[in-house]
Amino acid sequence: MHHHKPKKSWIRSVMSDVKRSLLDMSPGGKTDDADEEPDDHIESNETFAEFCTRQAQNVVHFLVEDWFLSALLGIITAVLSVGMDVAIEVLQHAHVTFYDKMLEISTYLAFSQWVAHIVILTMFSAIFCQIVSKQAVGSGIPEVKVIMHGFKMENYLTTRTLVAKMVGLTLAMGGGLPIGKEGPFVHMGAIVATLLSKITSACQYSAFFSNEGREMEMLSSGCAVGIACTFSAPIGAVLYAIESTSKYFAVKNYWRGFLAATCSAIVFRCANFFVTAEQSGTITAFYQTRFPTDCFLVEELPIFLLLGFISGLMGSLFIFIHRQISIFRSKNKVYKLIFRNNFLAFTVFMAFVVGVLTFPNGLGRYFAGRLTFRETMADFFNNCTWVSNDSRRCPDSILTHWTGGTEGDVSIFTSLVLYYILYFVLVAICISINVPAGVFVPSFIIGAAGGRLMGETMVVLFPEGMRGPGGPPIHPGLYAVVGAAAYTGAVTHTLSVSVIICELTGQLSPILPVLIAMLMGNAVCKFLQPSIYESIIRVKKYPYLPDLPPSRVSVHTVKVEQLMVTDVIYITKDMTYREMKDILQLAPHLRSFPIVTDHENKILLGSVAKRYLTMLLRRHVLVNQQDSRNIGRITPAEIFNTIRRTSMRLSRRSPSRRSNSSQTRENSIPETARSDAASNADQVEFVSERTISGNTLLSISPLHCPNNIPLQAVFTRPSSADLSKAETNADILLNRNIDLDEIAIDAAPFQLVLGSSLYKVHTLFSLLGLSHAYVTDCGKLVGVVGLKELRDAMANIYVRGAVAPVKPDRKLTSGTYLDMSQVHRDKLLNPPSTPPANGHSINMESPKFGNSLTVPPMAL
Repeated sequence: MHHHKPKKSWIRSVMSDVKRSLLDMSPGGKTDDADEEPDDHIESNETFAEFCTRQAQNVVHFLVEDWFLSALLGIITAVLSVGMDVAIEVLQHAHVTFYDKMLEISTYLAFSQWVAHIVILTMFSAIFCQIVSKQAVGSGIPEVKVIMHGFKMENYLTTRTLVAKMVGLTLAMGGGLPIGKEGPFVHMGAIVATLLSKITSACQYSAFFSNEGREMEMLSSGCAVGIACTFSAPIGAVLYAIESTSKYFAVKNYWRGFLAATCSAIVFRCANFFVTAEQSGTITAFYQTRFPTDCFLVEELPIFLLLGFISGLMGSLFIFIHRQISIFRSKNKVYKLIFRNNFLAFTVFMAFVVGVLTFPNGLGRYFAGRLTFRETMADFFNNCTWVSNDSRRCPDSILTHWTGGTEGDVSIFTSLVLYYILYFVLVAICISINVPAGVFVPSFIIGAAGGRLMGETMVVLFPEGMRGPGGPPIHPGLYAVVGAAAYTGAVTHTLSVSVIICELTGQLSPILPVLIAMLMGNAVCKFLQPSIYESIIRVKKYPYLPDLPPSRVSVHTVKVEQLMVTDVIYITKDMTYREMKDILQLAPHLRSFPIVTDHENKILLGSVAKRYLTMLLRRHVLVNQQDSRNIGRITPAEIFNTIRRTSMRLSRRSPSRRSNSSQTRENSIPETARSDAASNADQVEFVSERTISGNTLLSISPLHCPNNIPLQAVFTRPSSADLSKAETNADILLNRNIDLDEIAIDAAPFQLVLGSSLYKVHTLFSLLGLSHAYVTDCGKLVGVVGLKELRDAMANIYVRGAVAPVKPDRKLTSGTYLDMSQVHRDKLLNPPSTPPANGHSINMESPKFGNSLTVPPMAL
């Protein structure tokens, strides 16, 4: 053993020499590992306890940020939905129970009870929504769609709206109105997601919770949870939420929606242990079908294709009728004379109409007016037939619903046709009254009725099946499933309904007919009409850029030069403060202005925010007159450099320091020279944590003006003595050229070139979320195009195609600017003896962003 020690040490020394020679092969004799050696040395000083603590913090942050919030969103929304479903089921059961008891006494008493139940609960629903939150009325998906595309809508995602939505929907559906719950549930999920985001915003230990993209991720997950709570279909819910609310979706956020939807499905499954079988109907929302594996033949595929085509036509007709009803209610003088724009009158009237039509001993006897949507769907999806007399005939308990009761004197075809027509019209009207209402479930039922009608017709035409005796029979329930998917997909312009159908029925065997019919119906309806949600957006005139319909040649032939506003208000770097003041007066509603070189060449240099111009006007006209203060002017470059330095500290500051800094953010700039401004920048808090989002300067971009940048805190507030001196020099100072620092300019505003098609412009606006873009020709500014121009061009795209507007609506012309320039030259040649008393000129209407800025009268 003694003789082996030198040998081992020799081998060890040889290996170290080899390692050293390998390290010497890298440039400079060091490798990346060698460069990292000091870091490894530093990490080796970390104790095991410190390492465990750091890793535990990372795990906790990961679980809270990603998993806990998504799971909590699904659980909370599902619990709210379970409570609502139980309450709705109880109210609907009470409606029928009290009707049966009253019918034993008198038919008239039963009629009064049936109608009064619907009218009273609907009236309470409308009144509650009107008092608590008007934003709870309607579906909610159009509003969420608009919000997710970057447009803020006041009070649509608040706690009051959540309460009003829950109570209003419970009363309206419990009363018996033919409405759905998926739209309100989506809205509820979005509200819960927003409230969770607001709660966690206080936990800004990292930039995660202050990220704007995180709010959109939570909204998308909330929408998926809403659909999952409607049908207990987590997979189809996520897909449907993406299709119905997003144009472009980040796949990296996919799993959050699935996690939230899965948690909601778990809650729904657990809820079955705590409610009775009678009350669990709307909780399970599961309609198990029992179609055989070979439930259709190849010969039936053209029939399914025809069913899809008819569903597409009827879906487009439904959207058209709904839009015309809404327009009629808003414009017809006779309607206004009768109902006088009262929020309650037409709602109560429609509830009374629904009660009269669905009265089981009246007209309702002919189309199963007694049944709820859930019970009707179970009848439609049943695997038996209604017209055959063989072993496949449905039991009498089902047939009595559709043959006029125990007498059986009503044909099932009469019942189905009457059911289809009446609910086709009633749903189109009821989803527009002043109660929370969804359109998905009613569309599902209408489509299932149409499919069942075609299925029973096929049974009459081919009683032995399409292949004769011995061949597979025809299953009318399969046609009901296909019709429901095709019609719903056509009305909503979605394809994920096929996945929802599979989860709803628990079978994959009808997937091929469902896909064939739904693709056909979707294509037909997309060609003829927008989706029901975009139609509602158009009726309510929300600021939203609609989707382009397929196969429109005009979207490729219409060019951007036909849409753009050619007379553009712009800023030049050599203009005077007086001219800039008049520009701000001329265009009070514009949030940013393009900057060009001069009036002749108009080479686009960038864009600048209006708020910066307003404060620049105050800065140079007011503060430069403060001779007594002996202060050096801090340039915008130094200001924004300070913002950059302070922004990195904002995300690491404690909440107590944030609150202290927010109280002192209105302090003036320290009275130091310009040379001391940069050195003292660390002691000066020019901005609060609301100014910078995600440690970036994107919030200062003129194209994305946020709502809360207090730029007035950046500039010095003059004293009263300085204001008195300003009166004498205001006219002279207004005639100086502006001093627009380079760093205050957004040097890369989004630009389009001449010849860009409407299709390309629409795609870019939708993908990037733009509000406007400048049009240039070899760098020269030739126009600007905004959302308004695009919406005007697409106003009648389904009828006439894309048509360029004859005249732009905007009256902001560069010619007016040039005329004003001539006026300014005249004033320079003949200056007035006294300063003009026009201080109120910049006291404009309150801007729709940020803080209202008012320049004192002496400044101008």
